[in-house]
Amino acid sequence: MFDFVTLGSATKDTFLFLDKAFLKPGVNKHFLEIPTDKKIDVKNVLEFSGGSATNAAATFSAFGKKCAVISKIGSDEYGQFVINDLNRRKISTELIKVSSGETPFSNIIVSSGGDMILLIHRGIESTMSLSDIQLDFKSRWLYVGPLPCKNIDLLTDVLKFAKANGMKTVLNPGSVELNLKLKKMSPVLKYVDIISMNDDEAKSFVGYANDMNNISKLSEHVNDMAIITKGDKGSLVLSKNNLYIASTFKTKQINFVGAGDAFLSAFVTAIDDGKDIEDALTAGSFNASNVIQKYGAKEGITGSYPPENIKLRITKSKINI
Repeated sequence: MFDFVTLGSATKDTFLFLDKAFLKPGVNKHFLEIPTDKKIDVKNVLEFSGGSATNAAATFSAFGKKCAVISKIGSDEYGQFVINDLNRRKISTELIKVSSGETPFSNIIVSSGGDMILLIHRGIESTMSLSDIQLDFKSRWLYVGPLPCKNIDLLTDVLKFAKANGMKTVLNPGSVELNLKLKKMSPVLKYVDIISMNDDEAKSFVGYANDMNNISKLSEHVNDMAIITKGDKGSLVLSKNNLYIASTFKTKQINFVGAGDAFLSAFVTAIDDGKDIEDALTAGSFNASNVIQKYGAKEGITGSYPPENIKLRITKSKINI
């Protein structure tokens, strides 16, 4: 019996630090400008395991939870890199499907100013199907990150299995689920206890410009909690007509990879440990604030709750849905 099983991506992340890459403002977005037709020296290279499933599992394991990852990787050097890192972190790999093909990877370009661009190769994970998952595992929680499947059948079937076997469920949807919008996803969300997404995703998924309207509508479709994160502006949680609005810890950020995974997995860990939502928000923000101070999605994971004297500014109010 596991405490947590995570389902989602398992990747190798390579950070490439370039001196000759510069931030260039655009009309609506910013771009990294890299000179062409030249040899550009790579100042430094850092390699880590990544992906939503392994990132969340790393937090759970750091807090002493027994956990396993469900993902699909290739039988290549990158796949072995991921397996070795999970073994080092005492995360079970028995549910990972290893197949002939390429393990997903991300190359992350870091400019001289610290700006970052992610280049992602989905590899073998894009072929994941229900037949790749051993639907006989036992766990108290199922945590689902963004999935590569182009339909929601796999997600639906796994969530149904989890609820039929008494598991609590967490969903951090990816682009496939978000693009389907709330109306098409509502039959799936009835199997979800906690859902989390950022404010831009919520605006697109639910359809309102206002965070309050979006979180209210989200909460109607899940069994327990809806969460909207807002980066350095904090987060919102709505549970049983109780609305929590939290600030965040102010700290120097050099990395954004894995910050969302760090927040949500530490939040859920605190809920599993019987802590209230205020303490869970503090734990999530504390974990994320440490992750963004180091390169790699897992290097800053704390594995412990913040000291009692460290608290977020959180307001709680009752609302009518």
